[in-house]
Amino acid sequence: CTAYDVVVNSGFFRTLQADPLYLEFFLTVAMEGLSEKYGVELELTGWRVLQNRKFLGSISAQNIRARPRPHIQELEG
Repeated sequence: CTAYDVVVNSGFFRTLQADPLYLEFFLTVAMEGLSEKYGVELELTGWRVLQNRKFLGSISAQNIRARPRPHIQELEG
């Protein structure tokens, strides 16, 4: 059995937990992304969100990329 950890913001995860349809959509998109990235076929059914563990294996460092914004912006109106 192979497990893939998907890292999401905790606030976003609470949003997913509140709406089962949104969670299903997100997991479908995530699994399709994993399938495409790693060239594997994943079953879109039978997935589970871990309750007593936050991850499997070891946690790797995550970098959040921030888009540079101009210091001064012109606003219309």
